[in-house]
Amino acid sequence: MDLQDNPLIVVSAGIAIVALIFWYVATEIDRRKRNVGTIAIGIVVALCLVAVLPVKEKLKGGIDLVGGSSFIVEIQPGKDEEGNSLPVNEGAIEQAKATLSKRLSNSGLSDNLMQPLGENRLIIEMPGVGPERRDEIRETIEKTARLLLKKVHPNSNQIIAQIEAGTKTLEPGYQVFPIRRTDPETGKVIGMDKILLSRRTIVGGDKVDLARPGDGLGVINVLLSKEGGRRLTNATKTMTIGSDRMAVVLDDEVLIAPTVNATLGRNFIVEGLDGREEVRTVSNALNNPLKYPLNILSERNVTARYGEEVVRQGVTAAIAGLALTLLFVLIYYRFAGFVALIGLTVNMLILFGAMAMFGATFTLPGIAGIILTIGVAVDANVLIYERLREEIAGGKSLINAIRAAYEKAFSAIFDANITTLLTAIILLWRASDQMKGFAITLTIGILSSMFAALLVTRVFFFWGSDTEALKKLSFMNLIPAKTIKFMEMRKPAFMLSSVLLIGSLVVMGTKRESSLGIDFLGGSIVNIQLKEGQELSEATVKKAISDLTLEKNPTIQLEQPVGAEGDLISIKCASNDLEKIESKLRSDIGILGEINTEKNYDIAFDNETISPSLGGEFLKNSFYALGLGLLAVLFYISLRFEFSFAVGAFAALFHDILICIGVVIMFGTELSLIHVGAFLTIAGYSINDTIVVFDRMRESLRSKRGDVAQVMNLAINATLSRTILTSVTTFVAVLVLWIFGGSALKDFSFAIMIGVVVGTYSSIFIAAPVVYIWSKKGSKLRQELIDASLDMPNDLAEPVPGK
Repeated sequence: MDLQDNPLIVVSAGIAIVALIFWYVATEIDRRKRNVGTIAIGIVVALCLVAVLPVKEKLKGGIDLVGGSSFIVEIQPGKDEEGNSLPVNEGAIEQAKATLSKRLSNSGLSDNLMQPLGENRLIIEMPGVGPERRDEIRETIEKTARLLLKKVHPNSNQIIAQIEAGTKTLEPGYQVFPIRRTDPETGKVIGMDKILLSRRTIVGGDKVDLARPGDGLGVINVLLSKEGGRRLTNATKTMTIGSDRMAVVLDDEVLIAPTVNATLGRNFIVEGLDGREEVRTVSNALNNPLKYPLNILSERNVTARYGEEVVRQGVTAAIAGLALTLLFVLIYYRFAGFVALIGLTVNMLILFGAMAMFGATFTLPGIAGIILTIGVAVDANVLIYERLREEIAGGKSLINAIRAAYEKAFSAIFDANITTLLTAIILLWRASDQMKGFAITLTIGILSSMFAALLVTRVFFFWGSDTEALKKLSFMNLIPAKTIKFMEMRKPAFMLSSVLLIGSLVVMGTKRESSLGIDFLGGSIVNIQLKEGQELSEATVKKAISDLTLEKNPTIQLEQPVGAEGDLISIKCASNDLEKIESKLRSDIGILGEINTEKNYDIAFDNETISPSLGGEFLKNSFYALGLGLLAVLFYISLRFEFSFAVGAFAALFHDILICIGVVIMFGTELSLIHVGAFLTIAGYSINDTIVVFDRMRESLRSKRGDVAQVMNLAINATLSRTILTSVTTFVAVLVLWIFGGSALKDFSFAIMIGVVVGTYSSIFIAAPVVYIWSKKGSKLRQELIDASLDMPNDLAEPVPGK
């Protein structure tokens, strides 16, 4: 069953799940919680299994992982409302990119990659698109949707007849347009006539606020902007009601020309379209109109951007890393680790099921989102189990210890996930297509992690306790409980961080463009067109140029142009590397050499300039999204904690990202799209880690008496075991990816490993001291501590066990 074709089932199941979760949260009876939670888990698991099976058919990979289709389109000069020509410039290219991105996303084609090619062309790469959708995509791309409302000449039919008879010439200020002739019964187009319209446009398509399918066959309801509505009202006021006519022109073809029977406002309807499919296509196009017509020059099937071998190695390494992490959790937490494994399995099932349900694609940035999701999920379980260890050590019965552990860990899990979720949602709203894969995966992953950690695992513990199958829990303990005076180390830590930050800024300043890859700078593209029967693999080309000293790392893809006899090898490289690469290929690969010309091998080297895929628009959208995300996180932390905590979180995040970028560049790595996903993962990890430490600090400040620095030391020490366990497991999982993954995944995993180390360090030595320093300047933190300590015993001398 395909749930995308049965939205009623998804909606009904969703309503039932939400209702059950509210019931689960509201009830205080453990047995009822257990039963309601079990039903909710059953519905979720069943729904996701239906959505995701069979896996190969339901889960779609992105262009970077599995390949897809590629279109090269030419941007042609446009026209304004009066018909004057608009030249193609940089603004025209950006407008075409933005409009096509929205159109294709609305048609269910997300995670598209667009790159300007030459002066007036675009490369559009779409993941997992086969031949069966090419006609639909071609129409979506080429539909200009230039909507115009024009007044009809009162004697249109008579004058056109005279013009065709040669007895009259065309009047100044008017133009002849084709008009559809439709069957009054079926609404189908049966022919074309001619109509005479004013050259002056009443309202253009740029004034359309919303277009959606209307009631009846071939009908669209259109809502104009306030300016468009004002212009239409003023125009129809001057017309003779009941006799004057107004034409609706779409892409220089008149759909209808009805009589004006009233003064019109912002709303009107467009009739005369040829069936539901055209209504859908035109509605989508009207909502995202193109100012410049597009002409498709070529269509191609393309292989995975990072190569099949890299993808295969990456999947194997990721599974191995995950298995290693789960094995450690099982050994360290024993039966509780087994419950965590069940929760993580449900978590991944929800993630993949939701992706399949909504037709989302898995890209490399999306995999970054999965890695962060797994890290967050493991961290949530470690938080709960370290609390559980503490409650059992305090002498509570098993069921009471479980209840207390989940209640006390809830605030840390909730706050850490909500702050990451806010950033993910804003990225989904504002970021470019390349980052939406990360945002979608992370958004679903965070929600599934909270469901699995707080509901699924707790229900399993309820069943174990109620059936008396679980009578006691035991854990390993590799991290002894002791108090380390972290706050007294803040000055050396600040000095170290200052050196690292200055070093990072110096490296970024000196390397500049040399640290950026083709994704950011653009370059040249070499297309090698083979004849039928000739074979040349990506691996062969990569091996041939591997010993060259190149300015930038090239990207090699195998393509199959539609209608061509042979394959095409596409190499994106730095412009200065062009001659080196071509010369090397001709000398090392037999069929590309000059000696083979007599054998009639028609090898064509086609070289063109290519613009950055992560250009100015991408960077602008990314900065806007990240800026809004940070503001949302700061506001939330201020609301849930206090402003000093928000300052500490911002300082730690700023610290982590800058140092990670500096270290990655210092090791000679070129920054590319793959690093953008890595740095977003690091940002999410940093925020999550910091919030967990902050939660324990908040709890300690409310319940303990004494100096703020001492209380903060206790809080940091209380979370130390959780911090070390989470960091080590995440680091080891990514280390496996770095050791066994391909070259692209090595860059990705290396950046995340640096991020894990720096993020762990900053949550202890940067975030907490910044909160302390800020609080000393008169924030309400100290007064809150004083109020809480008035009737609390002094227990600062006692060591606090791991959280």
